[in-house]
Amino acid sequence: MRLDGSGGNPQDKTSPERRLDKARAQVFTKELALLAGLRQHSAFTKWEPTLGGKFPRQKYDTIIQEVQNILNYMALISYASSILQYDDENDPEQASWLKTFSQLVRSVDLTSHELTSTLSLLSAAVTNGNPLPPYLQAPEPYKLSAKLEAIDADILNISHIAEPGYAAFAVMQIASSLISDDMGKLIQ
Repeated sequence: MRLDGSGGNPQDKTSPERRLDKARAQVFTKELALLAGLRQHSAFTKWEPTLGGKFPRQKYDTIIQEVQNILNYMALISYASSILQYDDENDPEQASWLKTFSQLVRSVDLTSHELTSTLSLLSAAVTNGNPLPPYLQAPEPYKLSAKLEAIDADILNISHIAEPGYAAFAVMQIASSLISDDMGKLIQ
């Protein structure tokens, strides 16, 4: 939405981008509250009687940490992508690179159904108390840089390193690969 300008004016309270940002902030806040509750439950397991066996506290804490990492990386991607809005009047040089980058990104299918499906499966497994399907693989990191270089080899050239969009792209690529790594750890 930020790259193609379809989000509308971020200052307008009724624009799609503003509504999406508001929804993202609400989900982020709920997730932080849930993680705090999970940490509190984990801390209380020290004093619970061990009827039927000891609670796997270390494994539980590892799951909490992996979810926290994924949440942090998603917040980082959201923050980094906010720089990908270009303003033709104020900085035409930066707008030129971002406009070209935007056109290339729109020509590539960026939807990652694998990550959404994996998150849905994890949610259903936890909610219903069922195991994950056998042989479930973690989604591969999205290789946008390879797809962009196949279309335009110069777009990610080192000469563009001073562009704010270039740095944001690098942050988003690294964070998305770290999300995939942590998803793989959660699935195990």
